Amino acid sequence: MILISIVVGLTDLSKYEDATWLVETSRREGMIWGDNGRSLGPLQISKACWQDALEHDPSIGGVYHDCQHLDYSLKIMRAYLARYCTERRLGRKPTNFDRARVWVGGPRGPWRESSIPYANKVIGAIK
Repeated sequence: MILISIVVGLTDLSKYEDATWLVETSRREGMIWGDNGRSLGPLQISKACWQDALEHDPSIGGVYHDCQHLDYSLKIMRAYLARYCTERRLGRKPTNFDRARVWVGGPRGPWRESSIPYANKVIGAIK
């Protein structure tokens, strides 16, 4: 945890968010491009995800390249999950496993078998 405090500064990360950051980019920050140039930053945010998050919470503002910063990426992730990983959509209280499946698989992630291996990695990183 000392590494997180030094790298992140005053950012308050949940265990889920820290595990996602670890799985996505080994806790790196900056102009990290992944998915053949389709995802950016420490949490590997796609342009579609960024747009969805801003549509849900326009107060975040900014431009897509701001996703290179962890603080900004966390705002995007939180807004995206607040939009798509809800009790109403799932029919029950969301778990970290659900959050990981939405994060990797989009709005239909919890119903996609392909999201399970990624969610298992995130859950494993929490432990």
